[in-house]
Amino acid sequence: MRPGLVTEGESDQDFLLPVIDRYLAAELVRNRAADFDLLETVPSPRVKKHGKELFTEAARALGRRCHLVFVHADFSEAHEADALLPVLACAAVVLVPKRETESWMLADPAAFQRLRGARTDLLPRDPAAVEREPKPKALLARVVKPARVSDPADYFGLLGEDISLQVLGRVPAFARWADDTKEALKGLGYL
Repeated sequence: MRPGLVTEGESDQDFLLPVIDRYLAAELVRNRAADFDLLETVPSPRVKKHGKELFTEAARALGRRCHLVFVHADFSEAHEADALLPVLACAAVVLVPKRETESWMLADPAAFQRLRGARTDLLPRDPAAVEREPKPKALLARVVKPARVSDPADYFGLLGEDISLQVLGRVPAFARWADDTKEALKGLGYL
């Protein structure tokens, strides 16, 4: 199975690609009768800043290459993700964190273990509380600043590799995405 990912921005891809790949591998490994290969998630080469026409065409092309495409948008622009669904020639799941993707990154203090000096004491104790954080990007910047990180986006891939999927599962928007993904995988015959 070849999954794809359409995102608003490149830094969103850096975090979401490893999260999606790890999640799909964990879910599909449970299907012992499966006789298919799970390939790495293919990111769209275009993001929103490239313009609506190029962004939409890249999503359409990705939909022709993949079995399942995840369409990401921040909460305030969820309607834009929904608007892309009709142009895809495959199954699709909308992936919308509450507020911004960075809110998911705040859910698991242990994900910051490779960033020495990160202020994990600033993070909410309850993973679900990240959805109530009014400015996730600003909080993330404060958490990583003592680790001498000038641009938090440089570490999104690392956070995507290290964040606990079990902890993320306690974040309501992630749990909804996981449920929607399972339903899509069932509909495609992978679960």
